[in-house]
Parts: sequence; structure tokens; C-alpha cells
Amino acid sequence: MKKYLLITIFSFITALSYADDHEWTTYTGEVLQCNLKDGKSVEDVMNMVRSDWYELNYPIPYDGWVTTPTLFADNDGGYDLFWVGFTADNADMGTSLDWFFENGTEVFSKWENLVECASWSHWDIWEAREPSSSLEEGDTNIWAFHSCSFKKRKGVSDFKDNDEEWNAFFDKIGHSGGAWRWWAAGGSDTSATNDFYINISFSSMNEYGKYRDARKQAMSDGSLPEQITDCEAPRVYTANNIKVMN
Repeated sequence: MKKYLLITIFSFITALSYADDHEWTTYTGEVLQCNLKDGKSVEDVMNMVRSDWYELNYPIPYDGWVTTPTLFADNDGGYDLFWVGFTADNADMGTSLDWFFENGTEVFSKWENLVECASWSHWDIWEAREPSSSLEEGDTNIWAFHSCSFKKRKGVSDFKDNDEEWNAFFDKIGHSGGAWRWWAAGGSDTSATNDFYINISFSSMNEYGKYRDARKQAMSDGSLPEQITDCEAPRVYTANNIKVMN
């Protein structure tokens, strides 16, 4: 995330201008950060969304998830769970919200009976690595989120070549997931000073562990691809799919 909107906008314009023959896949995301109400459980939430939320017939392709912390620190805000939704672009996200405000109030009331949400934010998302297999509705993934900022004299124009190096590394270790950069949009924390987040997905904690071992080995033997950003240690989440974007 960036505190200054103009810097973020400039970054997006730069990304488009240098793309040349590289066509970026982008998405828009929404995130609700929530805590369980007294006496409620994550399973209560999952039961509700798997029935009531799943039945919502969105007018546009929409991908919905409930994520819960797996590896986290005690100063991360203490959220019990997150609703994370994706559309193809900001216009579709706006369409989904306009429709939801008209048609989803009953379902959202059930949601609010279970949780209290501290924030609702939007994100512009750029795909750095496409998953090797298609998502199946109801899948469970592991998401590792890194808070990142560019190193000195590095910027958006360095993504293309660096992504090729990192994708080759991921291919070599048999990684099946994807990687996405999340840039802050409406409702995001204006006090944050990092440039963006990187979300890497894994099929299981075992695959995540193999990735960490491969990084450690590559750091030891000097084969780790160049790191153009400084990233904090990841926060790791279990991501439960509710709807798949079709």
C-alpha cells in the first residue's frame, strides 16, 4: 500500500506502459476484516456462507472466500476471519455491490449475526504467476501474505524480468499455486507505508514448507533469484473457497 494515491496511480500507469508483449491479468478484490461474536465459531460462519451466500446469484462472475489466520503475530489486529471476494475489474466489483445492496441484505444480516467487521476495503490485484491447475469450487488453499516495498532504484518496470526469474524458480520446485500483487484502493489503511502486498498460494502447508526449504537452500548456494523488494515475514492464512469465478 501507499499513503499517496498519486504514487499508486503512477505505478499502475507505468506497469501498463512497459508491458509490451506481456499481457497482465488483473483482478479487483474486496476484503472484510471480522471478529466472531460471543458464542459464535468459524464453523458457524462456514455453514452459513456455504448455504446462504453460495445461493446468491451474482449478476457478474464473482469469486468468494473465507480465510482464517494460520501463522500470525499477536500484533496483527486480532481478526478471527476475513471475507475475500474477487471480480474481473473495478466496474464488475461496483456491479456486484450495487446488486448486493439490493438483493443480499437478508444474507448479510445473517453474516452480521455471526461476526463484527472492522473494515471493508478494495484492492487492485496484478497476477505475477498463474496457478498450474484450475480452482475447483470448495477448494481449500494456503495463502502467504508478504508486506513489501521496493528496494532503492527498483520499481514497477523491473517486474517483468524479475517475474520470469521467480517463475522459473517456482517451476523448478514444482510449485502449483499462483502469486499476486495487491495494491491498496478504497477503504484501505492510509497510515500504512509499504508499497504493496504479495500473496502466494499453496495447495497445502506441506507445499508451503517445501517452498520455504527451497528458498533456504537457494539462499545458501547463491541461486535465489534477485529480490527487487524488501518484504516482511509472511502471515499465513487458510483460504476456504465458497464461490468460483466462472
